[in-house]
Amino acid sequence: MASLRDILSMPQFNEFSLINHHGNLDTIIEGLDITENSDIKHFTKPNTFILTTGLLYQDDQQGLIQLIRDLKDVGVTGLGIKVSRFLHAIDQEVIRIADDLAFPLIEIPENWNLGDASHHISAVIENAKTEKLNYALYIQQELNQLLIKGFDVDTMIQFLSKRLGVPILLFDPFKRPISMSQHYQHQRSLINDHIKYFKQHISEIERDDRRSVFVKENQIIYKVRSYNYFPYYLMVAQSDKLTYPFSLLTIEQVVSVLSFSIYKSAKIEEAEQNEINRFFESLVLNDSDTALSVKQHPQLLERYNIYNSKYYQVVTCSIDETQKLENSNYLYERQYLTFQWLLHKFSDLDSKISIYKIPSNDQFVILLQNRHHYFWDYLKLIQQDFHNFFEGSLSFGVGNEVTEFSQLPYSYFEASEALNNIRAKGQFEQIESYRSKDISELLQLIPSNKLIPFIKYTLGELANPKTKKEAELKQTLRIYMDNHCDITKTAEQIFIHRNTVKYRINKCAQILDTTIEDPDISLNLRLALYASELVDLNH
Repeated sequence: MASLRDILSMPQFNEFSLINHHGNLDTIIEGLDITENSDIKHFTKPNTFILTTGLLYQDDQQGLIQLIRDLKDVGVTGLGIKVSRFLHAIDQEVIRIADDLAFPLIEIPENWNLGDASHHISAVIENAKTEKLNYALYIQQELNQLLIKGFDVDTMIQFLSKRLGVPILLFDPFKRPISMSQHYQHQRSLINDHIKYFKQHISEIERDDRRSVFVKENQIIYKVRSYNYFPYYLMVAQSDKLTYPFSLLTIEQVVSVLSFSIYKSAKIEEAEQNEINRFFESLVLNDSDTALSVKQHPQLLERYNIYNSKYYQVVTCSIDETQKLENSNYLYERQYLTFQWLLHKFSDLDSKISIYKIPSNDQFVILLQNRHHYFWDYLKLIQQDFHNFFEGSLSFGVGNEVTEFSQLPYSYFEASEALNNIRAKGQFEQIESYRSKDISELLQLIPSNKLIPFIKYTLGELANPKTKKEAELKQTLRIYMDNHCDITKTAEQIFIHRNTVKYRINKCAQILDTTIEDPDISLNLRLALYASELVDLNH
């Protein structure tokens, strides 16, 4: 059952108004009648709400005073009058009598006919569940209108809070409050109390993945599943102050619209960010048609979060790959939200740290444009904090700093190489700085079927020694090359006489039919000797 106060508080009746200020709105309504008769008191029952146009009293409102007294005697709840139809205004004498009797006079708006008013009020009286459903759908429809008109989530939170009359907070998947109602303006203690309550109980909500709502201590927390695996959270505070016909069904409808609105906003942001990502990738991969200068195009590059600086350093980041089979939807959500999380974490450190996601390899790129002496330690903290929100781990590759924007591709290349080196070693949760490759590492990058012909052509019989004598010749030649053709150092290193070294080097020269000390030939010999240790020459 509902009272007149309940009805007037409902959004669908927000145009209804109390004519007299001292009418009692708290009496329960049990029935409803429409009448234009003056003798209705003989046919109506107590706790009935009467609707009328006042047709009989358009020329003499004294009869309306008598009707009010008769209805009060019967125990009628109140009188709803469509004033605009015939009366146009209620006499002050009528209002004074009604106030003396504490009998409520309700003005029915001009755009409502009595049939519609009767239908909607009867629904409230006869079926509370239906009215709660209607109320929930009404709120949903209004939120849908806001969504269609392009209003953001924050506007929806303000609207909902105004409708319900209680404080509301929206938390993102990282448990940060991202939108709050006006109740929290200049109420720092209230904000802190409610955020503290949320953080104290969030683990209880997360433990049961099937549970969507948490109601405790006059607080309601609802999961907003814009993402299946990483929900947002809507907190309706002071729920004891919510009035009829509020129900959890209302929050369910709200959550449905909010979920779509958040997802829509995320997709728009993702599309905008993808454009920025593609532009940055073209810069660091040298795919752009024209080299850009920060000094010549500062406004253009600032659109892509690149600023004029004497310091640039690229750090690449990726989620470590595992053998564990994971749901593709989970992987997509984790990838997207990891980007958002990194954006938040690094912007807290420095607003000029820019984050990108390289489309071709799903690496994240962190562009430093100021020097940070403790950045390595901060990366370690990021790795630790990652476990609080996601499964898996992060690794970072760190490129060298550069002083010119045009050198950015070099720092990116170095950072990518460092990160790829972590992956190649099968390591997890590592931070590695770039280290240039030595000659043996570079040679390993060349396929064996390309190296073997070069080795055999350059070293001849010494490429793959068959006898002990050939092995000694090859060893002496290698050490002789390493010591820059110094006979004395070679002899000392392998503990033989200088003349023996001379003999062996001359023998090698005869076998190879070349002058070993010639610079070009010497370089080829050294490379072939290195390469012969890296490949299997027996196949």
